[in-house]
Amino acid sequence: MTPKEIAAQYEAKVFDTPEAAKVAGFVLTDTLAPRNVWNKASAAQAIVSKLADKRASGEAKEIGLIIEPWSVTGCYFPANPTPAAA
Repeated sequence: MTPKEIAAQYEAKVFDTPEAAKVAGFVLTDTLAPRNVWNKASAAQAIVSKLADKRASGEAKEIGLIIEPWSVTGCYFPANPTPAAA
């Protein structure tokens, strides 16, 4: 499976850059930089599995993956987001 297919399986949003996820209100988590395509899918699986646990516990409302050419980063939208400081 590709990282995008893994994200779809877990109903995770897919972003192209960390900035896009931040603008959407997501909090960044783990980043892994695998050496090859197979490891990239494995990294995506490990990250999204942790995020699915956050969603199941109620800590995250939505989960996502940032899939860049040489890395995969997890992100989530908090269940109770704090308002930004003015």
